[in-house]
Amino acid sequence: MMLLKDYAGIALGAWPPSPGGAYTSHQAFPTDEKVLIGRVFPVINEFVTFTCEFRSSQHTYDLQTTDTGMAKELVRLLERHVGKTLEKFGEFRLDY
Repeated sequence: MMLLKDYAGIALGAWPPSPGGAYTSHQAFPTDEKVLIGRVFPVINEFVTFTCEFRSSQHTYDLQTTDTGMAKELVRLLERHVGKTLEKFGEFRLDY
């Protein structure tokens, strides 16, 4: 068994994913994985895009995988973790 964050199907150096999106200069920006997973979007190429909430603001995350099939599997798993922390998702145990 291995943790999701250590899985080779995630592009090298892509975990933890960095938050992005537009924000104002006075808005707090997440600096760790203790954000709550919100909405998960359909896969585009090998990218998994989702939002996380931090201090009542939504931030977009793009997680690059090694292929589209892996991205679709991560979306399926991520949808089961909506409302939980990104940190908890990274600690998910894979049976690969």
